[in-house]
Amino acid sequence: MNRTELERFCRNLDWNLLYTYLVVCEERGITKAAKRLLVTQPAITNALKRLETQFDCQLLDRNEREFTLTNAGNLLFEECLELHSGVTRMTEVLKGVREEVTGHVSVATASHAESPIIDTALVEFHRKYPKATLSMNVVTSGDGVTLVKRKSASCSLSIVNNPQPGLNYDVLYREKFGLYCGKDTPLFGRDDVTPEEIWAQPYVTFPTDEVTGEMSRFAEARKQFGYGKNPIGRSYHVEELRRMIEIGVGIGPIPKHVGQRFVDEGRLWELKCFDVSPVFEIVLVTNPRTRTNKAEKAFIRILKHAIKDIPIEERTYF
Repeated sequence: MNRTELERFCRNLDWNLLYTYLVVCEERGITKAAKRLLVTQPAITNALKRLETQFDCQLLDRNEREFTLTNAGNLLFEECLELHSGVTRMTEVLKGVREEVTGHVSVATASHAESPIIDTALVEFHRKYPKATLSMNVVTSGDGVTLVKRKSASCSLSIVNNPQPGLNYDVLYREKFGLYCGKDTPLFGRDDVTPEEIWAQPYVTFPTDEVTGEMSRFAEARKQFGYGKNPIGRSYHVEELRRMIEIGVGIGPIPKHVGQRFVDEGRLWELKCFDVSPVFEIVLVTNPRTRTNKAEKAFIRILKHAIKDIPIEERTYF
């Protein structure tokens, strides 16, 4: 057959006849095949005749009382077995394609957004959807919300002072900032530090630690404490800020649950007489109008399920 004839043959072939023939061969007879397929014996006989007509060859040896396949019948049976195997695999193959999550997730996050909830969500996301990709972009909380509103980020992990309409907000956890010093300062290791001693120290902080920034409530609290001097160092990245504090450039704020491990390692010291820090909420910000891909949907769903299952008291770090 040429290509045109083959295409015409495939188009005209009744593929149900092949399945009927496969069952006849497996059951080794027309009667048993009819019972399995819930049809009459004449229907099976008619199907076999049609199949032989389409292939223009004899498939069964009807001259013997026993069920016998001709050489052509054996070859067709083997091909039908392969076809059946391929068809049964189609469901699983297509199911895998449907369930496979690919795509990219862009998370805009404040540098100090650290929580076991976030870590666990990242691990679960990567384990369940290894072909999906993810980027964590450190920005200010305000910029994170703006990126989500502009649909330039899948979601953001931010401090939100003034919620904007049209966005969704889910509290991930609550935190407080402590005031810390490094081991090369005269305040290190002391529980009797006075406010006056703190006031005498240089200050490093986040750029948003000002009256107009996302940490405005912290700026107001430290000024009420009497510590309102201008910073000599700033960084959006908590690790860089921690470095400046640790090496003695100045004292500065770090979330208490982040700073505690450095205290335990003897690298930082919390100035506990500074006890006026407000409570901040780190919020998952999403845009319901964003057309999210499967990966974005999955990551956001994992985070939301995590906070749904954990009471807010267990998501409060201070």
